[in-house]
Amino acid sequence: MTEDQNSILNLKEMVLVKVFIAILFVGPIVWGWRNWVKYKGASAPKHIVNYPTLINSAVLYALAFNLIFFLQELFLVLGKKALGLKAFLYHNDHNWVGEHSKTLLMQGSGAAAIFLIGLICVLLFRLIPYSKSIWRLFVLWLAFHGLIQSIPQVMVASLDPNTDVGEALVGYINLSQTSLLILAITSIIAIAVISIWFSRQLLDFVNSDVDLNNPKVKFKYIRFIAVGAAFIGSILVVPFRIPPMGQAITPFIVFVFSIPWIWSAAACSTPVTHKSNGINEKIYWSPIILLVLLLIFFRMVLTPGLEF
Repeated sequence: MTEDQNSILNLKEMVLVKVFIAILFVGPIVWGWRNWVKYKGASAPKHIVNYPTLINSAVLYALAFNLIFFLQELFLVLGKKALGLKAFLYHNDHNWVGEHSKTLLMQGSGAAAIFLIGLICVLLFRLIPYSKSIWRLFVLWLAFHGLIQSIPQVMVASLDPNTDVGEALVGYINLSQTSLLILAITSIIAIAVISIWFSRQLLDFVNSDVDLNNPKVKFKYIRFIAVGAAFIGSILVVPFRIPPMGQAITPFIVFVFSIPWIWSAAACSTPVTHKSNGINEKIYWSPIILLVLLLIFFRMVLTPGLEF
């Protein structure tokens, strides 16, 4: 195959990935419109949700986002450290000094680590199905961010080999374009499927006296515990990300390609088992205090850099 033919093939594969990415964004919009048409005659009673649900979930979402991102950068640093390099951890990045033949491979250590952490948190969440503690929701958001912050990096690597995961898959492992295409499409499908699964789990937190046979009730609860909470949580993440200002967009990117799927899938999340949880009862201060302490750690310790 000539170089020109290879270029055309690579271009076609990139276009195919972009088509799937477009479906990832457009899919929940179409699904949401279908739900609106299907259930426009239904109505949700008032007072089925309250603002403690929104605020508690938003704070836990922001806390989970920042912890998972921190763990990703930490494992990137530890990967370099394991090679004998001098590494530095920052609030939204890392760096290193020295060279090693496996440095590019270790660029994938952060995504691999948080992916495994996400799976562990899924298992932990399944082991505590009837816990009334608000930290059960925190475990669920940790699982969400562990998976949703790691899997898309495979998709992005197929478009830009200069990303962390791209350097591992292309620069070190030297995967073919076809293999990258398969991984990218698989990751895109996984994002949608995982988000739909999380919709079902989030509905479990609704109060036991709420009738979830009404799809409008499900949508209303998901708007509080997931959509509104994730948007506010993304805003809360911004102070952890800057400077530079361009880093502030990251939490909103995570929001856009995952949370709409959670919302649009709400009506299909049946059957739902009520598992009473304190998340709906009052605003809890302990997560807020932890988030503030984490922000102080990010700004005071990680912004100037931590040497390993």
